[in-house]
Amino acid sequence: MRPSAPGVLSLVLVLLVTPLPLTAVAGNTILVFSTEFESGLPPEISAPGSVLDNVQGYAGLGPAGRQFDGSFLRYTSVPIHPTTLTVRNLPAHDHLSVKFLLGLIDSWDGTELMQISVDGALVFNHWFQLATGDTTSYHPAPPGAILSMGTNLGFSGCCYYDRDRAYDLGVEPVFLDIPHTADSVQVVWTLSAVSGPAATQWQGGNDESWAIDALSVEVSTQNVDVGDVTAPGRLAVVAAPNPARAGAVRLQLAFPAAGPVRVELVDLAGRRIAQRDLAAAGGSLTLDLSAGRLSPGLYFARVTQGTEIRTARVIVTD
Repeated sequence: MRPSAPGVLSLVLVLLVTPLPLTAVAGNTILVFSTEFESGLPPEISAPGSVLDNVQGYAGLGPAGRQFDGSFLRYTSVPIHPTTLTVRNLPAHDHLSVKFLLGLIDSWDGTELMQISVDGALVFNHWFQLATGDTTSYHPAPPGAILSMGTNLGFSGCCYYDRDRAYDLGVEPVFLDIPHTADSVQVVWTLSAVSGPAATQWQGGNDESWAIDALSVEVSTQNVDVGDVTAPGRLAVVAAPNPARAGAVRLQLAFPAAGPVRVELVDLAGRRIAQRDLAAAGGSLTLDLSAGRLSPGLYFARVTQGTEIRTARVIVTD
């Protein structure tokens, strides 16, 4: 269902946090940005091609405290424009989470591929067919992600326009607890489609559109110190540095005992990208798990010893 010669419709979220009052969310988690689009477009966001629109039938969908309500930011343009949020000076942290509600509105024809990247790493890459069918490659979605499907949630009321979808991507694991230490972050929404009036193209306006609401960014310190995590006595794996550049994936490993160990790098689809089999003597070591030049994206490092398995997220950037 992917387009053979796609254009690119981008919602670019460059989160480089400005001096804002920082609000503790829970424990060592800090909320550094949030908006529900109720007081207009925040000055941090540039959104040509988008409008602040009433949520209509999306109202009330979502978990308590994070629901579609009032207005959301809806992309309606046929031409392709990026939407950018810029915030600076993230406080010290080692993990970051992005949460938002996503609405897919009207007759998506199945050629529209939603791609979302974090710091240049592609972490979400799925098509949606809502016009003459009701299918998607985003299946199965994690528990709680699907808020509504197969129902007309507004904005039109005819024919192929009655299978809108609503998602809470605040529960999608690829956006949660991302290893991150930089003082800025960039998130990019890209809709891959050809702009134009035909059914196989992105038509925008009242034919097909999408929206976000309840957008927030949190950072946290989880006290992940490589020296502690890789201390002898327990099986552990940590990617450092993380994000990694291209194919230069370096892992810090710890083993509770001597014995065979398998170390793997897998992608989001579960495909094994690289593998090393070791005869560990116990203790800790540093391993370069090179796999040629990797595409930017989210990967998982997996270490297995006996019946024990540990994993670590690895973000790869250019």
